[in-house]
Amino acid sequence: MNEFRFEVYKLLAEFIRLLNINDQRGLEDKFNVCNALAEEIQEVIREYYPGEGVSLGIAPFELAFLREKFKRPNIQLFEMNDGNGLGAECVLWVDGKSSEPILHVEFFEQDSNLKLQYKYIGS
Repeated sequence: MNEFRFEVYKLLAEFIRLLNINDQRGLEDKFNVCNALAEEIQEVIREYYPGEGVSLGIAPFELAFLREKFKRPNIQLFEMNDGNGLGAECVLWVDGKSSEPILHVEFFEQDSNLKLQYKYIGS
């Protein structure tokens, strides 16, 4: 389970890294996010964090899946209703602290690799 969590964490961190540098080609190549959707995601981020230069992150791995220290886990995994894949809610961090927005994604397997599909960012 720890290896699976590490893979989930790695995909989430890479997705956030590409968002931070607004790498639309990387988002499309690695996560199948078209340019229009990438622009929409950036717009949502600007609504939550007005101003320039915000750098999003996720909880450190050792805190990411803990329930005890936080009112909700920083990364919460759950089975999708259709039974195909796992959903995840990931609390976004800014300046080393958790913030309000939550990244919602879905994980699924394709060609024996774990893949991340963006759903939305919400509170």
